[in-house]
Amino acid sequence: MIDDKVVLGRTEKVYLPNITALNDIGIPAKIDTGADSTSIHAENIKITATNPIFNGLEGKALLDAIAIEFDALTSTKLRDREDKSDIMVSFDIIHPYSGDTIAVTLPLFRLAMIKSREEGHLARPVVELSLQIAGKTVLTEVNLTDRTRFSYPILIGKTFLRDTAWVNAGYDYLQEQDTALIIGRKERALINDIPLETSVSFTNRYSILHALNIKVDEKAKQVSFTVEGDNKQHKKVTVPLVKMLKFSNAQRPLVYVPVQLGSIDDDNVFNQPLLVYLRDRSKNSSQLRLGTEALNQNFIVDLGNTYLTERPIALFSSVSDEKTSFIMSPKEQITIDGITVNAKPSATIKTPLVKVSHITEDKRDTGRMVSYELTDINNNVHSFEKPIKRKIKVGDDVRPIVVSEITLPSSLLIKDVALKAIPTKNNDPFRFDVTPNLVHGSLLINARTTNLIHRHAALKAGYIEQAQVAGLSFPVKLDTGADVSSMHATDITTFVKDNKEWVSFTYTNTSNVKKTLTKEVIDEMRIKGRVGEKSNVRLVVNMKVKLGSVEKEIAVNLRDRSRFKYSMILGKNFLNNDIIVSSDQQFILTNSAS
Repeated sequence: MIDDKVVLGRTEKVYLPNITALNDIGIPAKIDTGADSTSIHAENIKITATNPIFNGLEGKALLDAIAIEFDALTSTKLRDREDKSDIMVSFDIIHPYSGDTIAVTLPLFRLAMIKSREEGHLARPVVELSLQIAGKTVLTEVNLTDRTRFSYPILIGKTFLRDTAWVNAGYDYLQEQDTALIIGRKERALINDIPLETSVSFTNRYSILHALNIKVDEKAKQVSFTVEGDNKQHKKVTVPLVKMLKFSNAQRPLVYVPVQLGSIDDDNVFNQPLLVYLRDRSKNSSQLRLGTEALNQNFIVDLGNTYLTERPIALFSSVSDEKTSFIMSPKEQITIDGITVNAKPSATIKTPLVKVSHITEDKRDTGRMVSYELTDINNNVHSFEKPIKRKIKVGDDVRPIVVSEITLPSSLLIKDVALKAIPTKNNDPFRFDVTPNLVHGSLLINARTTNLIHRHAALKAGYIEQAQVAGLSFPVKLDTGADVSSMHATDITTFVKDNKEWVSFTYTNTSNVKKTLTKEVIDEMRIKGRVGEKSNVRLVVNMKVKLGSVEKEIAVNLRDRSRFKYSMILGKNFLNNDIIVSSDQQFILTNSAS
């Protein structure tokens, strides 16, 4: 809590307390300070109206007629009518675990007129629905729409967040952290009494379940398959299909399956459905691999231990303050011998590993020496020469061991590290693999966030702040729902310079500030469109952005934002770890230029 408002992560579980079939089920949702409205996935949406002027109309025609009659784009007549039972909305919500259809009928509260990326507006029916997050229940305006193309069935916008919450874009499922269960890097789980070897992944979002004989009935929205356990036991299972996940070479069904970890006699047993996709994992050592979505909602991983759920499972809140525990995230920055590098945890090796280039060995009177180069977080290369303490063999790879100083926020460690030669242009951004024997006590991995080791108190900011970009100063919108920041650009022209793609573009805003910029293109982004809209491709460039005391060089995609009030949005890649955002206040961190 900050200033009597709850602090939410970028994703959280949402409860619908007034819908009996769902009031104990947390539905994953995206928390978006850039969205004015809250929306929920609904099917079979039907509008009925008693006013004779709407006789004979239905579907989109009725929706458009209501919008015109009540001037929904520019007035509040629809919302302000006293008797809202004259226009009713019936719709279906799908139970995430059983696939059952839950029919709901509510008065039409108003119409949300959503700007189309192409032309005009899209009318969406809005109802009032009680939503609960982190124990806070708010009667919220919710627009009903098809969200099957999006990752989360619920989007939480300002209609819920206003006066209720701050949003920390640096965390997923922040409210689930203290009640998370501590599991080992390997566990045994049960699905329908079939025992499964279970592993974890800090890089893949979705969990994977080993399944044979997979048959998808997309019309009936069901999947049948055979679960095969580590003891080669088999059981046929049929579950609802959530959606088909698209991969580069295949599509795989995404489903909920009931997973049990721990004994049912223990207080903190885990026994609930997890979202997994199905594929044959016969060649893998584990039948169930937990991805970050499952980890972030439920678990903290003790990287140095296995099969912790065979004894009473500990809550993270019971050990998070222990000095014997070292807590890190899957992406960190750690200083080795005075050089700051990108680091990640690893459970596959014993000795901490430093990935270097240009390794050469030389025999001296004092013993064998090794020379190598290490690339820091800014892609600067640093040269080192050290005595070789010993060597280890990992597969066909022989690695020299040297002594390094590793600087952590509260300590300086003198540790043996292994050196591994990698190509100079290796795409792996991580140069240091952290292993459990680096630290005394438990090495706990919290996958909800990044750069946890150096985490500091986040600064409070309004949803609108004054930014400095490319020598200009203008107001920007802080949008926790956006992964990558975006900037208004017109007259976009690409060209080749030094065998690289560059772009020139013109930035303008409502204050008639105008500037032509030229930048190297670092990427392209394909942006999903709303229903009925096409995806579009945007060029991405690096831009330096300053907001108060926070200054970063970040990726920014270029698009025509002339129809929007603000010429730039700052997304997760700027807000991450540094800023928590208010949905109802402006200019907390900076002063308005006006």
